[in-house]
Parts: sequence; C-alpha cells; structure tokens
Amino acid sequence: MTPCTRDDRGQLTLFFAIGVVGLLLVAGLVLDGGAQIRAAQRAQAVAEEAARAGAQAVDVDALMRGRATRLNPHQARMAAHTYLNTSGATGTVTAGVETVSVEVTLSEPTLFLSLIGITELSASGSATARLALEEGTP
Repeated sequence: MTPCTRDDRGQLTLFFAIGVVGLLLVAGLVLDGGAQIRAAQRAQAVAEEAARAGAQAVDVDALMRGRATRLNPHQARMAAHTYLNTSGATGTVTAGVETVSVEVTLSEPTLFLSLIGITELSASGSATARLALEEGTP
C-alpha cells in the first residue's frame, strides 16, 4: 500500500454527482420532449375532431324551407365546445354558415424538467372544417 501524496478523497463523488445531474437533464429532455410532441399531436387531433363535430350542425330549418344548405353557427359552436369539454381540452371556437374553426391548447405536466423549475409544457393545435356540399346542391 502506497501512501497518498495528496488528498484525493471526494473527487470521484463530485464527478459522479455532476454526471448524474447531467443524465437526469438529458433524460428529461428526451422523455418530456417526447411528451411535448405527443401533446401537440393530440391537440391537433382534438382540434380537427371538434371542428368536424361542429361542421355537422346543419341548419335543418333552412333545408326544410328550401333554402341553401348552411350551418347553424350557434349549434356548430355548441357541438365543437361539447367535443372539447368531453376530451378535456380548452379552446376557442368560431363558426359561420360554411366553416367552423377551432383552436385548442393543452398542458402536460413534466416529469424530469420539473427538477429545474419547468412544471408543465403547453401544446396547441388548430383546424377548420368546411361544410361539404355536393355539386348541384343549392
């Protein structure tokens, strides 16, 4: 056994601690970044489905009276909001007589990035659905 000429104790522990923190940050970026991508995809899908749900609110009274096919804007907004509420998302809906537009925002909690103060990541999506009419339909 050779005697130490200088005191090396504790140097490996400091290196290990710094390495672990670095690995946790990289894992956080990978896992929480993946969650961010999935949240963005989900926000887009929810926006598209909510817009489709709203675009199904055809004004039946106008059809029965022989008028042009159009949406009932109030019913379209209600249908889109109902879809948003059912899916647990928040967003804004605008509707006219031919289109329904939806913007959705979702928040996802973080796992590892909360260690550095980032507790949640937000994602958004938007979509517009247009009333499809057959050719020759008024």
